[in-house]
Amino acid sequence: MDIDQLKPITNIPYPEYYEFFMDWKTPVVIATLYAVTIHLLNPSRDTAKLSRVEAKNRGVNNASSSSKLFTTFVFLHNLFLSIYSGVTFVNMVQALHRLFNNYSVHDAYCDVDGTFWDEALGYWGYLFYLSKFYEVVDTAIILIKGRRSSLLQTYHHSGAMITMWSGIRYKAQPIWIFVVFNSLIHSIMYMYYAFTSIGLHPPGKRYLTSMQISQFLVGMSTAISYLFVPDCLQTPGQRFAVGLNIAYLLPLTYLFVDFARKTYGKRKAAAKKVD
Repeated sequence: MDIDQLKPITNIPYPEYYEFFMDWKTPVVIATLYAVTIHLLNPSRDTAKLSRVEAKNRGVNNASSSSKLFTTFVFLHNLFLSIYSGVTFVNMVQALHRLFNNYSVHDAYCDVDGTFWDEALGYWGYLFYLSKFYEVVDTAIILIKGRRSSLLQTYHHSGAMITMWSGIRYKAQPIWIFVVFNSLIHSIMYMYYAFTSIGLHPPGKRYLTSMQISQFLVGMSTAISYLFVPDCLQTPGQRFAVGLNIAYLLPLTYLFVDFARKTYGKRKAAAKKVD
């Protein structure tokens, strides 16, 4: 039997939709529709800037505060994703701990007999893949607030759908990197946004961006290592998934670094002028 053959994951919710979500056309079509829709609905830079100025003149620091219902939705949306990401991270780390306790480093790293996949990665990775479709609500919130969705935002969300699909579809062992690192960052990031949606502003947003960039660099390096470990990636599909994820992370890392440079560089320059 072809070891790249599609095999359903056990105990997943709504298994009748598994083949639909594992069809390559599903993430590609949805990601394309998402990107095109954002391009059509995105306000111009001038319009978005005017919206921010008007909100500031009205004393509104967060556009969601203009509607209690919308504020509640934004808060619950971020709280849900934070808790869900935290649960995913804890379960994945516990499974990794069991794996490396019971197998040699090579066998655990490569999940040679599929134990890690069967016990954790298949289930939690599949749910994490599905969550990437829901996360586009982030962009909807940005547009409702009258703000402009950046290229970083669009590329990040659309690319995550396709890269997560490839890892789960081909049972690529390195997809655990995406699930573990990203779930950790998201558990912190979405809790931060939950607070800001209700008017609380904890410090550390700059460190969140640094953590995101760090996860890409460490994750990409770890994924590349799988290409050189003997008898690890055994199928063309697994090698394709790893290559696709690396190709996605390279420009994503650049976009995040560029965002950090423009955002925090300007703030630092402005602070120096005030001094």
